[in-house]
Amino acid sequence: MPTSPTIAALAAALVKAQSAMGGAKKDSTNPHFKTAYADLASVWDACRAPLANAGLSIVQLVSSDATQGIPHCGHAIIETILAHSSGEWVSSTLAVPLTKADAQGLGSAITYGRRYALAAIVGVCPADDDAEAAVARPTQFVAVINKRPAQPAQPTQRAQEPDDVPMKHAGDKFRKPTTQTAEIDDL
Repeated sequence: MPTSPTIAALAAALVKAQSAMGGAKKDSTNPHFKTAYADLASVWDACRAPLANAGLSIVQLVSSDATQGIPHCGHAIIETILAHSSGEWVSSTLAVPLTKADAQGLGSAITYGRRYALAAIVGVCPADDDAEAAVARPTQFVAVINKRPAQPAQPTQRAQEPDDVPMKHAGDKFRKPTTQTAEIDDL
């Protein structure tokens, strides 16, 4: 990570800023997965005032190495610079693959990259507004396990394989599991 020759004042200011930062609010919804996430504006909302109060600023420079006319190629390149009023700075570069080789694909990759690069360089995490669901997850998992049948259904045919197969990384042999398999037509 490129830096100015010294970063002592920047590091002290970042400690001050981080102590005043909260988590980024998960106020956007991913339409494909129906999950909440903290968008770029939420990450900025979480860090802008604490950074400014500590004499810190962010600069995000964007470029692309996209090759025209070839789908699913190229990257949006985001260079994020954290600068201090003393003149000290640190920089990080992130390359985000383009999912589409057009303006929309480039714009999406830039926004995605800016959000993650900003959160990483200043240390902002999404706020956990769903702590109860996270706590309940193990109980739900146990309930699912308890609903499984005690014995798995036995397939109708056994695969024709040798019982002992040498391991590639050692001279020992291991025993292949004695599970039975069914033909695709039987499923």
